[in-house]
This record gives sequence, structure tokens and C-alpha cells, in this order.
Amino acid sequence: MSKKFIYKTCGVIGILGCVAVLATDLIGIALHEAHNPIKNTISMLAIGKYGWIQDLGLDILAIGFFALALGLYTWKSSGTKWIIGLIILVLISVDLILIAEHNQYAGRPGDKIHRKLVYALAFLFPAPVLLTSFDLKSLKSYLKKFSFWIAGLWLVLAPLLPLVPDSINGAYERLVCALIVIWLGTVSYNLIYAYRKTEKS
Repeated sequence: MSKKFIYKTCGVIGILGCVAVLATDLIGIALHEAHNPIKNTISMLAIGKYGWIQDLGLDILAIGFFALALGLYTWKSSGTKWIIGLIILVLISVDLILIAEHNQYAGRPGDKIHRKLVYALAFLFPAPVLLTSFDLKSLKSYLKKFSFWIAGLWLVLAPLLPLVPDSINGAYERLVCALIVIWLGTVSYNLIYAYRKTEKS
């Protein structure tokens, strides 16, 4: 199996993860009669007979993170910060799957596990973005500053989520979570063409 094939496959899977989680959110909103995307959080879509749709999107997003970690490891497999960053990407993948598994508890008294998993995601996400940013510059020059911006916005916006009024809770959460999708999709897209860097070197 050539590295070019791995780069392209992992990059495409990463992008599909982004498309899937966005699509399932929109489909869930359309099918869930009582859901208001401005007021209600993403997790609320997992309650009811159509809850599996949102969970499926999260599962595919998790696979996208794992694929990105695998593809980036194939591209570069050395450096302490780099390896730690890739390990955390895998942990994010696992965390997303567990969130999907416990989504049915969202908004209910028994949602402690779900909340802890969501907090874990909020804590984990900026770490690999920053840790990999220095080496991602070799993949595409703008990715270092891009990653800094994504991590910076996350560190500013995510902690404010518990303070946001209930009337706009859903919209604000979707805005913050969009940073995850934007980063994963952008890096995955550039990973598809990583073979060009290999050929030039």
C-alpha cells in the first residue's frame, strides 16, 4: 500500500467525517419536530426515535479524526509534540464515539457521563491543534497560523458556553463546534496532497 494511497484515503475519510456530522445535524433538525437549533443543543437531537441519526454523524466524525491521525502518522512519525498530538487525536476519536453512545442521556438526570465526555472533548481539542501546528507548516505553510487561530478561538469561545443564555445555547454551541469541523476538514484536505511534498523532497 503506497503512502499516496494512505494520504488520499485518510484525507477523504476525514472530510467525509465533517460532511457527515453537518448533514446529520441538518437532517436531525428537519426530522425532530420539537428541536429549535437556536435554542436547543446538538445533543438534544439524540433524544427520540431519530436520535440515531445524530449519533451516526458523531461516529463518522470520530472515524474521520482517527483517519487523520493515521494519515499524519504515515506522513511524519517522529517528534515528541507531533506524536503526542496524534495520540490525542485518537483519544478525541474515542471520546466522540463514547459521546454518541451516551447521547441518549442528554438533558436528563442521568447525563453525568455524557457531560464529562463533552467536557473532555472541550479540554482535548485545542491540544493536538497546537501540538501539530508547527509541523503542519511543512504540509502547507498557512496551516500553522490557521491552527493557532482555531485553537485561540476555541480557548476563548468554548469556556463561555455554560454562560450563554438558554435562548441562544444551540446556536452558540454549533458556532463553537464548527471550529472542530473546519480544522479537521482543512487539514484532511491538505493531507490528500501530502504526496506532492514527498515527491519534491
